Amino acid sequence: MTEPARRTLLLAAAAAGLGLVGCTSEEEAGEKPRPSGTRSRTPTSVPPTPTETPLPAASPWPLVRTEVEPQVKRNAVRLLEALGTWPRGQDGTGPARRRAEAQGVPSGSVPGLVDQARPLLDAGSEATAHVIAAQYGGLLATRASVLVAMRQWGRAEDGAVRAGGATVDVRLGRSPGGWRVGALYPSRPAPPLARPGALIEQVVGHDRIHLPPAADADVRAGQLRPRALRALLALAETYEIDVSVVHTGHPRNVFGTNRLSDHTRMRAFDVWAVDGRAVIDPETPDSLIDGFMRDAARAGAYNIGGPRLLGGGGFFSDRVHRDHLHIAFDSDN
Repeated sequence: MTEPARRTLLLAAAAAGLGLVGCTSEEEAGEKPRPSGTRSRTPTSVPPTPTETPLPAASPWPLVRTEVEPQVKRNAVRLLEALGTWPRGQDGTGPARRRAEAQGVPSGSVPGLVDQARPLLDAGSEATAHVIAAQYGGLLATRASVLVAMRQWGRAEDGAVRAGGATVDVRLGRSPGGWRVGALYPSRPAPPLARPGALIEQVVGHDRIHLPPAADADVRAGQLRPRALRALLALAETYEIDVSVVHTGHPRNVFGTNRLSDHTRMRAFDVWAVDGRAVIDPETPDSLIDGFMRDAARAGAYNIGGPRLLGGGGFFSDRVHRDHLHIAFDSDN
């Protein structure tokens, strides 16, 4: 099954359980599902020729009303979807600026944000972006970080469809008018190792470990330590694992502190769904998520965050970890 299909099934299930659509507030009430057979919201200036493979259709990430800070995540996700998706004739900086303005970005902030989004704007003559996972990287009274794992398809010069993607650390600040996007930090993984070794090859090739593009690139580049890789393989013997973030695209320090993150040390990975059940979905059984966290501790993790505080050492819970699991290790090997 393709990644967009998996993502759609997972989050559609969550939304169905709650009776939700892809919105989180009255501000997003206009984002209603289109009846079958209606025209896409995204205009196409020039339709693809019959010999070209069409790009996947754009579809908004289905936010749920149980989000801790709905406006924070909505503003981050919708801006990246807009910047990373365009029809033919709308590539380039000028149209990207107009798409940002349409998302309510103040005009003074638009040029800087579009410049920071450059890795998303070079996909080709047309492009489609799909959000795979969006999780909090940090959440304070007036500052926030949302880590958005994306897949993107673009039309190359030869007409072929090229697949890529990134994880973007979206920084927001609270203003009198609400939360505003202030900066974008796309992932920049290192090149893949020429000789990755058996452990890396087992992780990237495992059919029960699902890695978004940036996380996959991190693992192939050797940016996840062996102990964490072995734990992933051990957990995959019992669970299907949807990873969100590994190394790049994560804040360097624990948000709001001067402490170096275990992601920066290449000793941590985050998980947004277990056995096809999103961590944030209230219909996901507590026993499934709690069992995964305890099994992660048995696999060697020393610091495990999630939506509930479990008894015993090494576990923690806070508002940031309502939507994902943080699995970290205190040694490399």
